[in-house]
Amino acid sequence: MKRTAISALIGLTVFALAATPVSALTINELRVDHGGADVDEYVELHGAPGPLTGVWLIVIGDTGATNTCGIVEQAIDLSPYFVQPDGFFALRISTGAPFLTGYDATVSGSLENSDNLTFLLVTQNTATVGMDLDSSPEDGIIDVQPWANILDSVALFEGIPVNCTTEEHTYSPAVVGPDGTFSPVHIYWCGDGWHIGPFGTGTWPTPDRKDTPGEPNDCTVAVQSSTWGAVKHVYR
Repeated sequence: MKRTAISALIGLTVFALAATPVSALTINELRVDHGGADVDEYVELHGAPGPLTGVWLIVIGDTGATNTCGIVEQAIDLSPYFVQPDGFFALRISTGAPFLTGYDATVSGSLENSDNLTFLLVTQNTATVGMDLDSSPEDGIIDVQPWANILDSVALFEGIPVNCTTEEHTYSPAVVGPDGTFSPVHIYWCGDGWHIGPFGTGTWPTPDRKDTPGEPNDCTVAVQSSTWGAVKHVYR
């Protein structure tokens, strides 16, 4: 599968109230599904404390129709928000009352699951929901890049694309999955790369989950060898 190259980090944007450049910002943890109603879908960032001015979260997937790779599913302007003094920012993308705590902000909506899905952290974005970034041919390469820089990215992988019908392309060099025969629903960054967290058993929030939105990731115990062995291209 072809992968698009990450744009070079040029023209670094500096936090208005901090001396550390936005380029230090990374995706640190995310969840796209869990048992019951999906009230705890989120993306967590890690970086220097300060405003997220000019930073956007872009999620690329499909429309559910045939031959629709590279479609922007989420385009969230993070400019109103801040990385907290502890170095984390956890954005909940769900409706309803959450079970987990630690979120710094919430926007209504949901994240796709059981599919290939790419998350990009970009600056100076003009992409909108529904925009096709990989049109003709749909080859796994982003044709239109409506942003200045890509700060970080990661893709959830379920299966190899087949004409953008059964599965979609991914658009990041960091590709995590599959988790058995499924796309991962929870991933978190540790010093040795991306880990896949369990979907969970029992009623959500399940006791075997490893979610820590707004806090350091739980990297003290390795995930199951079968899951860890499925992780591909896990390094930034």
